[in-house]
Amino acid sequence: MIRSRLLDAGLAAFAKRGYHGTGIKEIVDTAQIPKGSFYNYFKSKEEFGLAIVLRHSEEFWQKWHDSIDAPLSDPLAALRSCFNIMLTEHLCCAVNTCSVVVHLAGEICESSELCRSTMSAVVQEWSENLAVVIRQAQQAGTVRQDIDALQLATLFWDAWLGAMQRMKMYDSVSPLNQLVELMFGTLLKA
Repeated sequence: MIRSRLLDAGLAAFAKRGYHGTGIKEIVDTAQIPKGSFYNYFKSKEEFGLAIVLRHSEEFWQKWHDSIDAPLSDPLAALRSCFNIMLTEHLCCAVNTCSVVVHLAGEICESSELCRSTMSAVVQEWSENLAVVIRQAQQAGTVRQDIDALQLATLFWDAWLGAMQRMKMYDSVSPLNQLVELMFGTLLKA
């Protein structure tokens, strides 16, 4: 419970001021716990930031599997439905956790080999999971087959991360909408 309060407080603080602009004191004050308690759960601010990213990734994949595993006969339709749900969440979030986590990962990765290697593994997992569904859609004939599924998945996530940066710049979800429309309307089409 205390760990979760710390992670929630950290996510909100990082959303406002970024990783480097937020101190541990601010996080523990917001979570209403003594500063020393922070170190019972996290060895460092770096480990704390990484824990926020990893928690988000776990929550993301739970939502992903809930959406993808829905009984739709067309894998491409299931994939589109999944991304539409993600877009809806971006519109509804007071603290846009996806955007914050993307920027947090970027800040931490600049100075930490542990974070860089962990985030690299997370993004690789994203690509591999997406490639499974793209491959299913290729076999069903609804996604182009002239490009390898993993290459398409990697392209999609690279574009998604870039759209997340633009989303923060424009304070609008429209870059993500544009990406989803381009990917599903043009680039993935068989």
